[in-house]
Amino acid sequence: MLPAAAAMPVPDGWTDEQALGLVVNRPTALAALRLGGVAAGRTVLVHAAAGATGQAAVTIARHVGATVIATASPGKHATVLARGAHHVLDSRGDDIAREVRALTDGAGVDLVLESAGGAGFAASLAAAKRVTGRVVVFGLAGGEASLSNWGLVYEHQVHVIGLNLGVLIRAAPQVLGEVMAELSALLAGGVLTPGRPTVYDLADGARALTDLEARSTVGKLALLP
Repeated sequence: MLPAAAAMPVPDGWTDEQALGLVVNRPTALAALRLGGVAAGRTVLVHAAAGATGQAAVTIARHVGATVIATASPGKHATVLARGAHHVLDSRGDDIAREVRALTDGAGVDLVLESAGGAGFAASLAAAKRVTGRVVVFGLAGGEASLSNWGLVYEHQVHVIGLNLGVLIRAAPQVLGEVMAELSALLAGGVLTPGRPTVYDLADGARALTDLEARSTVGKLALLP
């Protein structure tokens, strides 16, 4: 059940399917950016940028004046660029961290929004600025990954922040309130628009999961009962 504090009215003109992203995806994107200290002049790396959460993160980060580097599969680059990304890298590239450092004159990014998991987690750590860089972890689509205290001291001297929206709702209601208030302002100002979710009949739920696993989807997926 969704707590009342995390609920918001469906904006005028939005369908129920379009409003689904207001429940998890957009609050998660905004919370991750806030915890990561996004600000004008900073550089942000957004993984899975063609997904619903990634698209929202790209749009918001660009709106506040950050430089946005995104990752997505090649067929989705146009979608991510349309959301405001300055650069888009192939999410299946051999050395994303090296490409990020090439785009940042070797410095790395101020903030990484990490949801790739698996082998991509190490690339996120390596792409962040030493000492001041932040990596906000809110997903593990590619599987689990580990990080040791040795790694933080001798290999990746970065700030690692874990984000789970359900825990945020329960444990940090003040932060949630700030996120929801800012989200409402972004919606009212036309910064965040409805989007075009991919809709499946409930009976086709298995196909939706197959398409998602194959990374062939873009944006939010919705099941109609």
